[in-house]
Amino acid sequence: MRHWITASAVVLLAACSGGDGDETAPSPATEGDPMATRPAGETGTLALEGRLEEGTECMVLHTPDGERWAIGGEAEEFAPGDYVELVGVRADASFCMEGEGTLIPQSMSAMQPPAADRDPARAGGVALTEAYVTGSWTAPGVAADCSMPDFQITASPSETLVIETRVNGSPETGRVVLGDYPRIDWDDPLPDMPIESRGPDGLAVLRPATDADYETVEIAGEAVIGDGVEFIKCG
Repeated sequence: MRHWITASAVVLLAACSGGDGDETAPSPATEGDPMATRPAGETGTLALEGRLEEGTECMVLHTPDGERWAIGGEAEEFAPGDYVELVGVRADASFCMEGEGTLIPQSMSAMQPPAADRDPARAGGVALTEAYVTGSWTAPGVAADCSMPDFQITASPSETLVIETRVNGSPETGRVVLGDYPRIDWDDPLPDMPIESRGPDGLAVLRPATDADYETVEIAGEAVIGDGVEFIKCG
């Protein structure tokens, strides 16, 4: 995903981004370096998000839209495989010679990847909307019983989507968040859990994207491990 933003917006972004998160400002290119130039007449700054990859000469940012941008300068805090947001200007020329062009980073911050980015091959290809997730859900199999669904997702009077189920054997209520990072937002100490479609009528609950210390969670008696646990919507 990319956005052109003005220089004043960049100043505001920089002012708001300090303090939290994993962020570094790459070392500026030296004077006279072709990577330190920007296209004539270009006053905007490009804001991108995506996953870092090893490139031929430079590290490359691969966006959800399929674009690939080479990164000029240093980004020692990050490595291939990290999902980041990058704000930078496009270089007029560069030895990177890869992708759409080369970006000179002004800032780079770690961010949570969209659920489908974890493994695009397993996503159902159906966008999660309020209509898709609202209703009763049950795990598939011979024990499936829509008269006693494993969980229900409803819209509250405040238009918040609410999930009611059993977590680790106890009744639990959480908030279902859609948008760029669909997830179930449980109360602490339970971790947020990404969700994705397993189309055309499936919904998968996944392990947290950052799960080095993940302790297995059971949703309605189903352990959320490996590729996640899938539920199907009751008719």
